Amino acid sequence: MRKKRITISWIASFIALLSISEFYFAPTYNNWKFMPSVLWIWPLLLLGLFCAIRIPKEGRGFYKYVSILIPSLLAITLMLPTLQALVSGKEKVMTTTSPDGSYTVDIYQRDNPKVLMAERNGPLWFRQELHVDRNPDGVIVQWITSSQLQINQSIVDIKKTGEQ
Repeated sequence: MRKKRITISWIASFIALLSISEFYFAPTYNNWKFMPSVLWIWPLLLLGLFCAIRIPKEGRGFYKYVSILIPSLLAITLMLPTLQALVSGKEKVMTTTSPDGSYTVDIYQRDNPKVLMAERNGPLWFRQELHVDRNPDGVIVQWITSSQLQINQSIVDIKKTGEQ
């Protein structure tokens, strides 16, 4: 039973680590981000902690402490984007559609810190950050071609960012 709890705790922590890394690195490389991953990472981390706490101490003290430490560190890592999403306000400025109607881009303004974001919605809950503009003065959006969008003098090629 002890090995089973250790295994469950470590597998839950590993799956949570993969999901958290996707949450952090998807915007960096303009990949699709699966939005509700935060909703199921928390129960997974709690399951890992519960299984780790229930490991008996005799003979497995090291595994118990490591099994408690890893989900705790992952929970602290996950708190940062969760708190930022709760504290910062996200206001939709506009929605624009490409001239041929194949792409729809939503423009948002975030408060804490003040940034302008362009996102493309995908199937189900997937979304893709196309552009982030820090310290925006205003919003000027213009389609150059059916796959290129100009946002405040920055050109975003949606076809390139979508097929990486």
